[in-house]
Amino acid sequence: MAYIKEVLGTIRSRITADIERWTGKAASKRGDIYYPVSQAMAGTAHGLHRKIDHLEAQLFDDTCTDTNLVKRAAEVGIYRIAASRASGTVTIPGNNGTVLPAESLLTKDELVYRVTADATVSGGTLTAQIRAVETGADGNQDADAELSLTETVAGLDTVATVVELSGGSDIETITRLSERLAERRQNPPQGGNATDYIAWAKAAHSDVTRAWCYSNELGPGTVVVRFTTDDLDSPIPTQAHVDAVTDYIDTQRPAGMRGFNLGSITGAPLDITVTELVPDTTAVRAAVEAELDDMIRRDAEPGGAIKLSRIREAISLATGETDHTINLTADVTCNSDELIVLGTVTWPN
Repeated sequence: MAYIKEVLGTIRSRITADIERWTGKAASKRGDIYYPVSQAMAGTAHGLHRKIDHLEAQLFDDTCTDTNLVKRAAEVGIYRIAASRASGTVTIPGNNGTVLPAESLLTKDELVYRVTADATVSGGTLTAQIRAVETGADGNQDADAELSLTETVAGLDTVATVVELSGGSDIETITRLSERLAERRQNPPQGGNATDYIAWAKAAHSDVTRAWCYSNELGPGTVVVRFTTDDLDSPIPTQAHVDAVTDYIDTQRPAGMRGFNLGSITGAPLDITVTELVPDTTAVRAAVEAELDDMIRRDAEPGGAIKLSRIREAISLATGETDHTINLTADVTCNSDELIVLGTVTWPN
């Protein structure tokens, strides 16, 4: 029989009635001799009911507290992914032969980055590998962002230009942890099947949102994994993400399995020309682009297709749109090493 949580008023009425029936004394309103007793007993019983309700919720992954979810996930080998540091490369102009030693520091605003290995100027430019001192997504920087050396080095400029600086992430959200736990419940480990590789890719870095496993793509006995980072500005993973996933899967995959490869993935821009849009306003245009981008990020997969009907539906879902026509006449496809991303949307003149 299902447990029914009773409200305080119901409990109070039942206790009051029992006291009055067995004592013959009033207990339902202030001034009655047993009123304080009925109130105290009702409050205690209600607290016990609430405790029982809380304990029942802890029995299930989707209703338990965040603390208990972390514990339940750990029981089956799913651990909350810690925050990670951003890493990448920067370039600095300088005189040939000048060395920037490891452990040199660069800054931008309040963020600090450490040079991980000695770097030497060649051809007038030095390329250095750097890593954020603190963990978190704030450490990521756009290409061409400028960092400053904290100490001058003779023969070297003090300003560094970012080539790529990515891979920094905050601690995994409870929502994402819950999703991974649900996938683990539905797909128990099988010693290296397709779902295992997908789970390992998602466990490698909290930015990984979707992953695919392709058996025998590079020949008998091979496994190719591809993944995306849909919640970032670009769903195409950076080198930092690729390195993190590769390193993690190498620690998890079967020891005798030599044919593992992390497949490259590039964006295949989907350019759309909207020949008619009603009403054609700035707000509606922005809504259309947002709906298209959201749909493509949900539906796109390596080697997959975006249905023409889905494109039209996405535009129709845009807030304020009442009618439209576009130049596309067929579904959009891509190669196995490509992922369809929203390209240029051209509007009516």
